[in-house]
Amino acid sequence: MKKILVFLSFILLFLIANAQSNTSVIKITGTKFPFAIMQKWIDTYSKTHPGVVFELSKSIPLDSADLMIAAHAFKPRELKDEVTIVAVNRYAQLPIVNSNRIDLKHLQQKGFTQQDLKNIFFADKENKTDGLNNPFTIYKRNKKVCASRSFAENVTGCQLEIYGVGVTGDDRSLSAAVKNDLNGISYNNLGLVYNIQTRKVADSIAVIPIDINENGAIDSGEKNYSTLDSVLDFLYKTKSTKIPQENVNVVFNKNNPNKAAIDFLKWIITEGQQYNRVYGFLNLDKSVAREEQAFLNTILKNNNNTVSVKNE
Repeated sequence: MKKILVFLSFILLFLIANAQSNTSVIKITGTKFPFAIMQKWIDTYSKTHPGVVFELSKSIPLDSADLMIAAHAFKPRELKDEVTIVAVNRYAQLPIVNSNRIDLKHLQQKGFTQQDLKNIFFADKENKTDGLNNPFTIYKRNKKVCASRSFAENVTGCQLEIYGVGVTGDDRSLSAAVKNDLNGISYNNLGLVYNIQTRKVADSIAVIPIDINENGAIDSGEKNYSTLDSVLDFLYKTKSTKIPQENVNVVFNKNNPNKAAIDFLKWIITEGQQYNRVYGFLNLDKSVAREEQAFLNTILKNNNNTVSVKNE
């Protein structure tokens, strides 16, 4: 009997050790606002890949993370030689004001041109007004983060500093600051501008439309901001670059990648795209998705053998 118990204990330890050896851990950190959809991807992927364990946290050190979310474009030579990026989806940003602003109706009828956005967010002027002597209190992140960089580069073409009052916290703090200030104005991604459950603009804030044809008025074809789905459809239809948009990128080590993490990225680019709309994100263009898929296949093929080169 004793020998049987010892044998069973040995078998149990063997099974536990074998299960542990078949477990892959993927550590993810970086820009926080895509965390909600990343968690959705993780939860869905885990149902069919029980051997993969995920850690998603801002507190994970960059040098120990397998994947780092970076929601801005990279300039040549900005990345270290050993790392590369893939795009996993896209996001858009819109200007927001307090919904009780006195001149809200006028602003929504007129909209903002690219020059208006430059004058409001980037011109170093005190007591900025909207043309009717109503002041703006501009709120920005108090740190140089992905969304701020993307907004600046999309509006001005340069990595300029946004003028205004810096707020602590994450991107939710921008909306909170506008809600608490009748003259407040800021910018935010669609997942925070809109309530993703009701699909309507979040309480206490209002969207100022972008005057795409810049004729000084929001025409009937430009009135597409009442719901999250209407603005997403508008973005797909027009493909206008006047509404700030950028890729959500993931940075990883191309010389020694985590194979499980690469497989996860391949799934996001294909199966995971179906969840983008729910969270206020845009799908990758099909051609881009194919390119990213092919690149990841090359990374896997060359794993630990040769260096794959991209975006350098």
